[in-house]
Amino acid sequence: MKTKRYLVQGFLLLFCSMTAIAGSPSEELQHPQHPQKQEGKRPRIQTSASEKEIVFKPNAETGKVETAKTQAVKAIGKERKETAAKPKKKPHPKKTSERYRAFKTNIAYDAIAVPNLAFEIQCSEYISVELPVMFSGWDISDKHAVRTFAVQPEGRWWLEKAGTGHFFGVHAHMALFNVKWDENRYQNTGRPLLGAGVSYGYKLPFSKHWGAEFTLGAGYANMKYNTYYNIDNGALIETKSRNYWGITRLGLSLSYHF
Repeated sequence: MKTKRYLVQGFLLLFCSMTAIAGSPSEELQHPQHPQKQEGKRPRIQTSASEKEIVFKPNAETGKVETAKTQAVKAIGKERKETAAKPKKKPHPKKTSERYRAFKTNIAYDAIAVPNLAFEIQCSEYISVELPVMFSGWDISDKHAVRTFAVQPEGRWWLEKAGTGHFFGVHAHMALFNVKWDENRYQNTGRPLLGAGVSYGYKLPFSKHWGAEFTLGAGYANMKYNTYYNIDNGALIETKSRNYWGITRLGLSLSYHF
């Protein structure tokens, strides 16, 4: 009897226990976590995938699911596009100036039948070099002639810029000469006339290419020459060596700048 009573009591205890377990809600169901309470927080994801391979919600614009790696690549591309779209500061253009070059002829020498031509070129912003060449191989008349070959290179310092306004120059000169004047004829002997001097000048523009140039220079020249009677095969009168101080450069030139 005792055994039977014990079996009945055990059966009842087991039945009550099962009924209590089935009828009572679990702790998780009794206290649910509403999604709104975790708004703004990304849920923890239990996965064995690497962080770059974790998949988030689909992109709102494209509707495609993107990994963290894809999102990072797109962010970098967007940043580069924004950087490229910004206007770049243009570098200041370097100041360039046209090199001054000019051909010219000295009308003052042309007037005494000594044709001449000079070329001038700019070396820096304020400095230029001029090389005039003069040549005459004929007589003006029986009593007057200036036969010569001469060069007179000059370096110039311009106050504004090369080819514009006022300038100061330093020149040298070399000349071979055979000059008839009235009763006498003068001809260099042994060596040519040599010397140097300083000058001042001004360039007056007429147009983009044409202009006039005024120059006046003074300095030193040394020459050795023979004096003859100014007739055919005239006799030698004397030989002299002379040091000259005075005007060494006089110019009224027509200039073409190109």
